[in-house]
Amino acid sequence: MSFKPTTYTLKCVHCGKVYTEDNHRLGCDEDHKPAFVRAQYGSRQLTVREGAEGMFRFGDWLPLCRPVKNTGYPVAYKSEGLAARLGLSDLWISFSGYWPERGADMRTCTFKELEAPPVLSRFTDDSRTVVVASAGNTARAFAEICSANDIPLLLVVNEVGFSNLWSTRPFSEKVRLVGVVGGADYFDAISLSGMIASLPGYVPEGGAKNVARRDGMGISVLAAVTEAGRIPDHYFQAVGSGTGGVSAWEAVQRLRADGRFGDVNMKLHLVQNHPFTPMTDAWTRRSRSLPQMTDDEARSLIAQINAFVLSNRRPPYAVVGGVFDALTETEGVMYSVTNQEAESAGKLFEDTEGIDLTPAAKVAVASLKQAVDKGLVQVDDMILLNITGGGEKRLFSEHKINYLKPHIEVKRSEISEETVKKIFA
Repeated sequence: MSFKPTTYTLKCVHCGKVYTEDNHRLGCDEDHKPAFVRAQYGSRQLTVREGAEGMFRFGDWLPLCRPVKNTGYPVAYKSEGLAARLGLSDLWISFSGYWPERGADMRTCTFKELEAPPVLSRFTDDSRTVVVASAGNTARAFAEICSANDIPLLLVVNEVGFSNLWSTRPFSEKVRLVGVVGGADYFDAISLSGMIASLPGYVPEGGAKNVARRDGMGISVLAAVTEAGRIPDHYFQAVGSGTGGVSAWEAVQRLRADGRFGDVNMKLHLVQNHPFTPMTDAWTRRSRSLPQMTDDEARSLIAQINAFVLSNRRPPYAVVGGVFDALTETEGVMYSVTNQEAESAGKLFEDTEGIDLTPAAKVAVASLKQAVDKGLVQVDDMILLNITGGGEKRLFSEHKINYLKPHIEVKRSEISEETVKKIFA
């Protein structure tokens, strides 16, 4: 497969400072409020790269510096079954997962597989180990791509996510897992990973601050728009950090500047799993600040949701260029969906479209049903539903599954810089 590095600069969305050298930059050096940097690509118009591997066919709008083996690509198609059941005439689905009949072969069954390849292509120093914190899906995606490319990786995952660390292929010895146990949640994994990444020989992946991660997730929109020929009126997705919503918003800004796909300011419809709905609660009040809650309160709410990957306690909501700004600019909507509503929606999707969904994707379908019931979308509107994971049940029935077990376990009560230095320095 052919590979071509991408020409790009990085620009702070708050002060406008431009950086011509990348150096794995995750933020602006100027003294101001937290703000994202955004990639500015040399190609104003998007050209699909013929012969490029996987998602790299959209390499003009990805910060690519070196070739990375990848096959993941979201399949976009116009719905018939679900659309008919909901009474919609122009419903499009961007599907990330395993669905051979549709040509979908993302073996991790999650759109997180769109994050890892550009992140690892952008980061070219394999003398240091990339550190990734995850509730499960992101870890699985990075483990898959790093194993395929023999890139050093240290995953930090809380114990509820261990069951998500599987692959249809053997894991590389360079992929290691640190399990955070003793009642830990995703926030604990993030805290521990930050301490490890500050040590010599390690580097943080960067999360939402990493432009490669955001632009990778934006491929879900690019695949649908290039297939449909226009920008959708509405976009639906379940969110934990909200980064996927920001990614969709940034992708549409580039598509509008391209000029060939219309000038629609695509409305974001983002949803969380009740009762853990901090961003939904904040946006309902049009507040830039998330509601305050104690650690115990947060853990109690998270324990009640089925889609535990949607449990980020420190999402990039208030940061300049983050979720609040994306919702504001698109006059967006946020939803709260119960476990029961999500399960019902998942069954509806499987019955009408023919494939199983992951818990987070079920939540997204339920939000679309809410929007239809409330009249927030019209019958003839073009709607894009991002199915962020599916086909897992099908994959497990057809392939042998390998699991990644923790190499090291750290108790939540023992998380400290002293412990980290003793184990990892």
